[in-house]
This record gives sequence, structure tokens and C-alpha cells, in this order.
Amino acid sequence: MIIYELALVEDRGSYWLVTNVTKNSLDSLADREEKALKLSYMSYKMINEAIMEGKTVHISKSLQTDEVHPWEVTVLDHAETDALQDARNAALTKVRMLVSPELSRISGFALYGFMILNNDLINAGYAITNENREEKYLQILETGDETLISKLEDYLNYKDEIEAVAHLERKFSGFKKDIKLANSIEEVKQLQDKFLEKFYSNY
Repeated sequence: MIIYELALVEDRGSYWLVTNVTKNSLDSLADREEKALKLSYMSYKMINEAIMEGKTVHISKSLQTDEVHPWEVTVLDHAETDALQDARNAALTKVRMLVSPELSRISGFALYGFMILNNDLINAGYAITNENREEKYLQILETGDETLISKLEDYLNYKDEIEAVAHLERKFSGFKKDIKLANSIEEVKQLQDKFLEKFYSNY
């Protein structure tokens, strides 16, 4: 697959508001409310630098090609935008740039592998749920069947990987809701710092 840079944007009427920059991987599809615009490398560098500085970035809707070029990008300082909304956007963008690579860690192979193994265990008579999982795990181990036990181990590895990323996605969704409801720049900063502290302690 050819790798290229993307801007994730929200429609703001006469322009696109950039919420993140990423690569054409699974994380670019994480938020269905957003649209992805292909970037030239210079546009990517320009936008990424502006985002890291906490600035707001707009992209013109009158694009000349299917790729965004630097002259179609507008970088705004805090003084040119609503201060509170700017703080909200900056916090969301900063956190999203850290979270997105973690959310994209689940490959199609991992999801496929988990579903196949889950079906195999069900066919073997072990329908595992959150309520009965300890009991079923013990039953499988007690069979002494090495093939079945190996499938259980792979199943659990896939399950741990999927649940870790799902947990982070839920935390990020909650963070987005809290940020949108924040009533002051200080509250935005506190929410951002709290999320980042937990993120770095876990990842």
C-alpha cells in the first residue's frame, strides 16, 4: 500500500477545519464524522507544525487538485479565533495525535483471528462470555487437549489486544464530550492534562 499524508477535517461551511494529520491507515477511518483530505508533503509539514504549536488550521474548499497544497492552507493564531473554542480544538487535536496510532494498532488480521478462534471454541462446545469465562477457561485447560489449549491462548492474546484499544477509544470518546462541554480555558487545560497523565502512565 502506498503511504501518504492525510488531514482529517470537519466541514465549517466555507472552509475545512483541520482536526488531525495522519497517514492512510486504519486510524484515518476511526471517526466517521470526519473527512480525509490528501496532503502534499509540504502541506503536511506545515499543518503538523502548526498543530503542535496549538494553532488553528483551515483548508480552503476551492482545491485546485485532489491534493492540498500550502497556498490552500491558512494557519490562525489564538488572537484571530474564539479563545475558548480554539483551546478546545487544540486540546482535542493534541490528544488525538497521540491516541490515533494506538487505536490503529488492531489490524484486520487480529480481528479476523479473534473471530475465527471464537467460532472454533464455540464449535468445540465452549461458548465464552464475560459471565462464564473463568469456568470455560478452566474446562478447556482440564481437557489436556494441546490444540484446544493453544487456540485458547491465541484467543486470549487477541482479546487482550482488542480490549486494550477499545478501552482507550472509550476514554477518548469521553474526553471529547468533556472538552466540548468545558466552560473555560483552564477547565480545558485540566481535562487535557488529566487525560495525558493517564495516557502516559498506561502506554
